[in-house]
Amino acid sequence: MATLMTPPVGTDERAALLAFLANQREALMACVHGLTDADAGKTSTASALSVLALLRHANRTERRWVLAALDGRELPGEWPPDDWSKEFVLDPEDTIAGQVAAYRETGACTEEIVNALPSLDVPCKLADAAQWNARWILLHLIEETARHAGHADIIRESLDGATAPALIDALNAAQ
Repeated sequence: MATLMTPPVGTDERAALLAFLANQREALMACVHGLTDADAGKTSTASALSVLALLRHANRTERRWVLAALDGRELPGEWPPDDWSKEFVLDPEDTIAGQVAAYRETGACTEEIVNALPSLDVPCKLADAAQWNARWILLHLIEETARHAGHADIIRESLDGATAPALIDALNAAQ
């Protein structure tokens, strides 16, 4: 049986939202587990998406919303993006190890930033995003990450038949 982190009963809202986001992040990372970089970059459906490109996009999206919008940090080239049309086009230096490490670092930054806030009602520091607060950002990231984890599940299964529950178990065993 696949095991993902489920917030315990009684968890406060902030901890629950961070746990659900971490859960979806892990599900997405499980989709690249055991693949070569070349296989992770393959597009196996009618779309131009690959599991590696989805992983990179999810990391960039979380960085844009949390680091740039919520925390007000400058992310040259990432926010605003230099070219949206290249969002899912892999660069030769994109690797599973590099993207997983970057995504884990982003997750740690997200938790640090969100846990330091006095409340989830704090608005974004980026002026163009000031209409949104930390709660909205976390809910949006859960939605976005879950959507892409689902895309990655389908792509991975079409690559080699591996399914999300088995991949999650394999990733948990490897950690």
